[in-house]
Amino acid sequence: MLQPANRDTGSAVPPCRARGFTLVELTVTLVVVAILAVAMLPRSPERQINLSVQADQLASDIRYTQSLAMTHGQRFRINFNAASYLIDNLTGVPAVIHPHTGTAAAILLGNGITLATTNAFIVFDGRGTPYNTAVLPGTLLAADAIITLTASGQTQLVRISPQTGRVLVP
Repeated sequence: MLQPANRDTGSAVPPCRARGFTLVELTVTLVVVAILAVAMLPRSPERQINLSVQADQLASDIRYTQSLAMTHGQRFRINFNAASYLIDNLTGVPAVIHPHTGTAAAILLGNGITLATTNAFIVFDGRGTPYNTAVLPGTLLAADAIITLTASGQTQLVRISPQTGRVLVP
């Protein structure tokens, strides 16, 4: 029996089937693998970086408050809230223009970051000494003031030392 002739070559030999993947099949496979890879990336390191940046910003703002008190020779305080903090004078007037935001409004914490502390505020006198009461002469910090920032189960601490007001982010 004769085989029908191959249209392409005119020969009686059946065409060879090419082995491998087409360009479309390879492209679709790579797109699916890329989507799965992006979906599997852990999100917590990004949160940890944001939390660390927020802790550094808070520590910088505490130091700024201390510096204001020392340069003006009067008491300034930083008020803490669960989602923000505010730098003001002892009368409670936010008379300080924050260098980062350019306003006297409260500084909001990043999305999903909360703040907890045993001190509602920290007051610095003209020598930079930290107090935990606004009443003059005030009560000096008896121990480190610890501010805890939390996001997605991760925590970051900011410590203020008594007597010196040294601010640390361990």
